[in-house]
Amino acid sequence: MPHRYLLTALVAGLALTVAGCGISIFPVWPPLFFDEPPAEVGPFAVREYRVDVPEGADGQPAGITVFAPTGATDPLPALVWVLGSNVQAYYHQSLHETLASWGYAVIVSDGRPLVLDDFQYHRRTVDLAKQAVDLAVAGELDVTIDAARIAAGGYSIGGTMATFLAAEDSRIQSVVLWAPTSAPFWLGVDPVVLFPQVNQPVLFLLAELDNVAPPEEFPQEMQDQMPQADISAFIIPQGLHLFFQQPDAADSVADPATTLTRFEQQGIAIERTRAYLDEQLAGDAADAE
Repeated sequence: MPHRYLLTALVAGLALTVAGCGISIFPVWPPLFFDEPPAEVGPFAVREYRVDVPEGADGQPAGITVFAPTGATDPLPALVWVLGSNVQAYYHQSLHETLASWGYAVIVSDGRPLVLDDFQYHRRTVDLAKQAVDLAVAGELDVTIDAARIAAGGYSIGGTMATFLAAEDSRIQSVVLWAPTSAPFWLGVDPVVLFPQVNQPVLFLLAELDNVAPPEEFPQEMQDQMPQADISAFIIPQGLHLFFQQPDAADSVADPATTLTRFEQQGIAIERTRAYLDEQLAGDAADAE
């Protein structure tokens, strides 16, 4: 299994680049913003801003991107979105903006560049996400969060790390996973220990034609290792792994042909995510208007 995921990563067009004193994999793709929203938007205008954190959980300066609704009644339900390997907040811009338009605060802590000689990489990512929860609950992100209505989520390896966050932080009430994947090796975390600790409701949003995390492979292994979790799963027909992110730079070498468009898959995933969060976090956030 580890060799399979390593090979998939290489075939997907991953380049080696120098990052500080280490070697980094997973290039950062340029943004792709849609001309129109792929999912229905809510009644609130959206404010996007960054909060600088002088000392991140790993001892280095960090940053958090916040998407907040304007005019929604406080306190707000929140989604803490965990970034995977070199993924950027704009990879899921439409998800963040759409949820905020319905009254959610979406909180995305910056990821660190993945370098091969950082043996705590995944641990640092989880700790930074946990710090984002701390700051949000403390009211230090210029938004008022309902501490009883916080969800975690992520895409690909970021989704898997969102489950690690949920395992270690009881403030997380539910989890949304977009095509969660394994890693060739885990750095500073142990899924065998953490998966069984997840006791929150979990939604797996998967893609039928996913050749990185086929629904019947690692996502199913995750589900089997979380006996305490109330698990729901939905497989998007004709869906692709990379269509869960907006950038399209790797499409020509990474994914099979499909009749579905990236725009359509984004719409399905966002609508399913919002419906699930509305249910898990006590109703449609827009009702607080």
